Amino acid sequence: MELHNPTLVVLLGGTALATLLALLAVLSRKGRTEDTARAYLAGFTYVLSDDPDAAIAELSKAAQLNTETLETYFALGALFRRKGELDRAIRLHRNILLRPGLQTEVRRRAQLELALDYKHSALNDQAVETFEKLLAADPDNQEALLHYRRLLESVADWQRALQVQLRLAGSAGAEQTILAHLLASSARAQVATDPQQSLTLAEKAVAMQPRSADAQLALGEALIALRRGAQAEGPLRASLDLEPELAPKATRLWATAGLDSEPLESFLGQQIAARPDKRAPFELALAVLFRATERPDLALERLRPLVELTPRFWEARKELGNLLLAQGRAEELRKDYREILSTLGEPALGFACTSCRQRLPEHAFRCPSCEEWDTIQREESRAASPLI
Repeated sequence: MELHNPTLVVLLGGTALATLLALLAVLSRKGRTEDTARAYLAGFTYVLSDDPDAAIAELSKAAQLNTETLETYFALGALFRRKGELDRAIRLHRNILLRPGLQTEVRRRAQLELALDYKHSALNDQAVETFEKLLAADPDNQEALLHYRRLLESVADWQRALQVQLRLAGSAGAEQTILAHLLASSARAQVATDPQQSLTLAEKAVAMQPRSADAQLALGEALIALRRGAQAEGPLRASLDLEPELAPKATRLWATAGLDSEPLESFLGQQIAARPDKRAPFELALAVLFRATERPDLALERLRPLVELTPRFWEARKELGNLLLAQGRAEELRKDYREILSTLGEPALGFACTSCRQRLPEHAFRCPSCEEWDTIQREESRAASPLI
């Protein structure tokens, strides 16, 4: 039995699809009793209908009918984890590992599933230990290396994540973009405590991937920490050129470094003219620059039309509200900007992951939900419209 319908594959989530494939593998084997086949078929149906409770019940029945069918247990474990019943998933995979005479392939699969159970349960030490045991026996296990790297990223252990990614790259081809991200993240983590090491790591990231906005931004941050602000100008400008959403952040770093505002002001103006579809973050950056250089009236001149024409541009609305409050003009303009002032302090979910659709309050290079890199974009429905 094979999957030939691409629409079905798209509709199924990753865990549901994995469970479905496991069930199809079981169903394809010969020698099943009629009751067992019926239970598998029912479980299959409930997976498709996104009813994990019913699927678990039917698969449990199938497991009782044939205790040697490990595929059933793996399907159950995936459903337990998907449903959030992590204790049950952990117990199930532990029990599999306790079975005598377990084949090497099955043992490694159970170790991987158990490591994922621990990871989803935020039992990070146990997850690390399980991944390490698995990789000690199977060092080139690509799936284990990938999930282990993502675990290390989630706990901000950038150095070890980098080491794991190098192992992935060594056995599956170079992934320069992810390596650059990991180097940049490691550099950023050390910028306050060891700025010289931070600079070394950021320079490696830029050398590896010059068109990585993350790497260029990390290099600018390291140079500023070392009081080499003049040298930070190039990387900061490159970062916001490569990723317009970084323009406000790069501008604040520029102001922190005490750099001359005129070159940046000119550069932002050029970007606004040349990239009308991406001009909103540059407009906001220009307002940030005006405010940082004590030109609040010019900042207001930029922010007011930006907010009026792009009401879903939350960052601009909050910047305008903060500026009005800082000037003591909240009461004077409360009627006109009541909605702006009311949004201060509230989460503004203006971005979404193109992979898992998780919504976020600000741009990020890595999605905290699906753990993919470079998938965060401003939501179309909330995107800043071009200013005309």
